[in-house]
Amino acid sequence: MTILTKQTLDKQSLISFRKKLRATELQAHVEKMLAYVEQYGAAKVGGGISATYAIEGDVMDVEMYVPLDKEVPTNDEFVFKPRLFLDNCIAATHKGHPQLLENALLKLNEYVEENKLTPISAGFVVIINEVTDMKDLDKFEADIYISISPNVV
Repeated sequence: MTILTKQTLDKQSLISFRKKLRATELQAHVEKMLAYVEQYGAAKVGGGISATYAIEGDVMDVEMYVPLDKEVPTNDEFVFKPRLFLDNCIAATHKGHPQLLENALLKLNEYVEENKLTPISAGFVVIINEVTDMKDLDKFEADIYISISPNVV
């Protein structure tokens, strides 16, 4: 796995939510968000983006983003964001079974420690090739971005 430096994550027109939930509840909440988007005549364009901030037992604090073709209103549950922008990132691409994505995140964290870097964001996972058929899991692809402080102390 190649780790790139000085990368940028820049996405426009997204719907998002941040919530503490179990992994088993995540898909249902994403589907609820997509149904909300459809109510306003908007459509998903591209793969989803996620950031996990904490895991306590079987509950995770996760933020999910879905890029849209147009703006939709914000409500109590879902927030429209005109832009998601992370600069000065280290980044890597994971190709293969989604369960092995955690290995790529661990390698990025090892890189941060070995190079004495200071992360200023969670790891943002950007789905490049989403798979829906179980026989195609090895075709899954995602980019991972972690924003790094440019400060030297």
